[in-house]
Amino acid sequence: MGDDVTPVEVKGIYMVSTTTGHTPVVLLTDDGHRFLPIYIGISEAISINAALHGEVPSRPMTHDLIMSILENFDARIVTVVIDDVDEGIYYAQLSIKVNGTEKQLDARPSDCIALAIRAETSVLIRRSILDDGAISKDDLDIKEMDFFF
Repeated sequence: MGDDVTPVEVKGIYMVSTTTGHTPVVLLTDDGHRFLPIYIGISEAISINAALHGEVPSRPMTHDLIMSILENFDARIVTVVIDDVDEGIYYAQLSIKVNGTEKQLDARPSDCIALAIRAETSVLIRRSILDDGAISKDDLDIKEMDFFF
């Protein structure tokens, strides 16, 4: 990927008001001054939030199951890259290494983020996507965002 990607921190899961109701977003930041909100589903929001807080359910949820499968097959997540956006829909690549071979898989950013947190690996994003979609800390109206959990 080279210099065209940059690491981002998962700041948290929030609810925002939209014209259709409340929607969960995962908030990413590159330096604490620029933020990129990505709208996600409720299941992914719950999963990401649980991973951020180190919560382990009594029975494995989907992302926990995927991590268990990877571990049992001696595979690991190498990188997660949010690499495209089209009409507000973000796309990502999940890079998995197994038996010395690295495989790239198309995946939703929300799933990639949930897995990256569990695998303790970085979330990367193409700089152009961050540059085009990020909002400044000053433009981030926290009053309209309530912490999800």
